Amino acid sequence: MPSAETLDQATGLRRLLGRQASFHACAVFGPDPTLQAMALASLAYALARRGESVVVLDEAESPHNVATQYGLAPRQRLADLLRGRAALDKAVVEAPGDVRLILTGPLAAEFTQMSDSAWDRRLDDLIDVVGNHGWLLVNTRPGVASSPLAAACTDRLLVLPDKKSVLTEAYALLKSAHQDRPDGRWRVLVMNRQGQSESDSLFANLTNTAQRFLGMRLEWFGSVPKDEKLAQSMRLMRPLLEVAPECPGSLAFKALAEAAGNWGDIDGMDAQAYWQRAYLLGRVAEQAAGAGLHNARLDSRYG
Repeated sequence: MPSAETLDQATGLRRLLGRQASFHACAVFGPDPTLQAMALASLAYALARRGESVVVLDEAESPHNVATQYGLAPRQRLADLLRGRAALDKAVVEAPGDVRLILTGPLAAEFTQMSDSAWDRRLDDLIDVVGNHGWLLVNTRPGVASSPLAAACTDRLLVLPDKKSVLTEAYALLKSAHQDRPDGRWRVLVMNRQGQSESDSLFANLTNTAQRFLGMRLEWFGSVPKDEKLAQSMRLMRPLLEVAPECPGSLAFKALAEAAGNWGDIDGMDAQAYWQRAYLLGRVAEQAAGAGLHNARLDSRYG
């Protein structure tokens, strides 16, 4: 087993070479907002400890958001700062494990009210603050249509509790996000796994239904076993890998972070393309809503 010193050296080397790393934007969804936030917080932490640059865009509200999972209460939101009320870097909060977190607030109206020239100035600021490599993870708000930030992501991750009762709600969530933007890649993570056969059955039922009725292909990402340390980390408002780094749940998230490091790149999108796509999708969605076109679809033609 490699020593802690060796692992620290490997992490440092990854950070030194970070400018050469690719950019990944992934939106995280789920029928259980607290479990979704907990899974995202743990995955972000594991990715950062692996040496990745990680930024979390937190759309959800306390107490069902990633900020709460980290024991944070940011005072600034990205929506407010896009109006020019303060410097953009004031919205960035340093979270455990070198993860950077930004509360967003609803942004579609902000994008619509900005001029293109004002957006160009903000775009430069966003890239300076967020960076142009590593991981950008969007924690989506529960029970609403996909936001511009989520719709701009190439990758989507669905976080499922290991129980059949969530299948109807999970399918409705998939359908809503798919109608907003039908392209992109979906993966599924099962939390609190009771047994391999149960989680396999849950995934099979959902993926068969999604394929049959929506033409969607879901990929298996992995599972995290039921672990009493998960509940403890939520009570302590600290990342699982910090509370109990060698528990079964932490080991599972470490393996997931390694697997995510092998995700392929669909369209070679960088941070500038991501933010430009989110801006355009936000304007399209807001203008469509204003015209009463509530079923307007946000797909790659606009990004």
